Amino acid sequence: MQNTPNPAVILAIVLNGLIFVIYLILKNNGEKGSFFNGAILKNPIKLFRLANRTENKGIKFTYFSLVFAVPVLTILFAFTAFTRISEFGKSDECEYEEYFRSREWNGKIVDKYLDKENHGYLTISIKNQKGIYIIQDEILYEFNNYELIEIGDSISKTKGELIAHLYKPNGETELKSDFNCGK
Repeated sequence: MQNTPNPAVILAIVLNGLIFVIYLILKNNGEKGSFFNGAILKNPIKLFRLANRTENKGIKFTYFSLVFAVPVLTILFAFTAFTRISEFGKSDECEYEEYFRSREWNGKIVDKYLDKENHGYLTISIKNQKGIYIIQDEILYEFNNYELIEIGDSISKTKGELIAHLYKPNGETELKSDFNCGK
């Protein structure tokens, strides 16, 4: 899957090439086209006007084809880019789910804060016999889990699970995650 060309990139290249071709056509016909600023809107409109003035039916057809290809390719590009971004987010979530599943930690909560130096991540520090560990897992963001956690509570996450267990003096609470990988 890594060697598959990204269709959004291909469409972006084709669309930019098309805008450049339209720019050259306008320039060769004495029209002032834009190469950067507003080119995707202004150039096709100018080419449409040029096509209306052209007598040669073959050239007229070519110009109109180029004019209507711009919005079609733009819509295809937007749709493809949106689809690829959605897939990218999904693969990141699935990779993180595997990472989260493979982790194991436990200890007494000794600190709870927003890590301002690290994008304001919800953070807890836990202490066990091996030392103090910083936890910034996604599970803290879901289902108000972070609000349930208090300094002095104990917490554990077993390898292979997608939940963590929060132990308070009055009982245990499962901190659930909201992974959506469909596995």
